[in-house]
Amino acid sequence: MAESEVEAALRAELERIGDKPSDTLDSSSTSNQQVPLRWSGDEVEARRLRQEHAHEYVRWTLLAAIGAVIAILIAEGLTLLH
Repeated sequence: MAESEVEAALRAELERIGDKPSDTLDSSSTSNQQVPLRWSGDEVEARRLRQEHAHEYVRWTLLAAIGAVIAILIAEGLTLLH
């Protein structure tokens, strides 16, 4: 979804629940993390992002572990050659 579409949807949701949309919703003045979670779609998106970050962390941890095992095997092979 384009940034302007997200901003328009957030403004519409704020108006629906009775809040006044403020100028702090400008994409130029705030980052996505500073905008409070206001609608259920944001909660779902936040959960998806947490799962995505956890998946990325597990992937990089596994890659580091495999790299360490390969490095150990190479080191052991080199010590056996001498």
